[in-house]
Amino acid sequence: MFDSGIGTSGITPNTAKRIGCIPWGKVTGFRAIGERLDLPRCNTTSVTVGAFRVSMPQMVIIDLEKLMGPSAQKFSGILGLDLFVGQIVTLDLAHNRVIREDRHSLAMIERSATEVPIRLVRAAEGAALTADLGISTRQGMLWMEIDTGNYGPSLIDRKAAQLVNLDANKTDRQGWRVTPKPGLEASGRAVVRDLILDGDLGRDVLRQWLVTLDLARGKGWIRQSEQ
Repeated sequence: MFDSGIGTSGITPNTAKRIGCIPWGKVTGFRAIGERLDLPRCNTTSVTVGAFRVSMPQMVIIDLEKLMGPSAQKFSGILGLDLFVGQIVTLDLAHNRVIREDRHSLAMIERSATEVPIRLVRAAEGAALTADLGISTRQGMLWMEIDTGNYGPSLIDRKAAQLVNLDANKTDRQGWRVTPKPGLEASGRAVVRDLILDGDLGRDVLRQWLVTLDLARGKGWIRQSEQ
């Protein structure tokens, strides 16, 4: 599974046994709702995706069934943006693709895309890597995690709800529009909750865009997706 919001790539306990990993120590992270996760880790692991091969300094051992239910049985693990440290990638959710770019293809993207504010987040003592999209409001910049693993509505922190025209007191889904730059917007459903971050952009919003991330320079560009 690929999930840009997972932070630290991981493998299931069964996969760890198959590759001879003996779990040790722990990596501590937090979900958007504040739940703490303490996960054991493996040492250096090589990962190959198509023609791309990378040596991961560590991977966590994660029981996906506990987080996702029986549907997770088909997965051997979960890969995040830490797989692509220093790389340039485009997230094309409408077509379920992660595209590895180079400087030539990025130059073409820059000519047609809108540059947007991006913040790279290195949690778990620097082991994790996620990316936040900046959304300008009347009070300042909100930073929303780009989370391809969120198949439900986007999540907005209660303190930030009014700044994106949502009712902070409603607990059910609300319609909303997100506009990172003038002329570039997406719509979807959102739920207001108490979070440890400003918000979490789910697939209903992200599938309307092509999101390109330069994970070396902390820069990003968005184009409307041709769905």
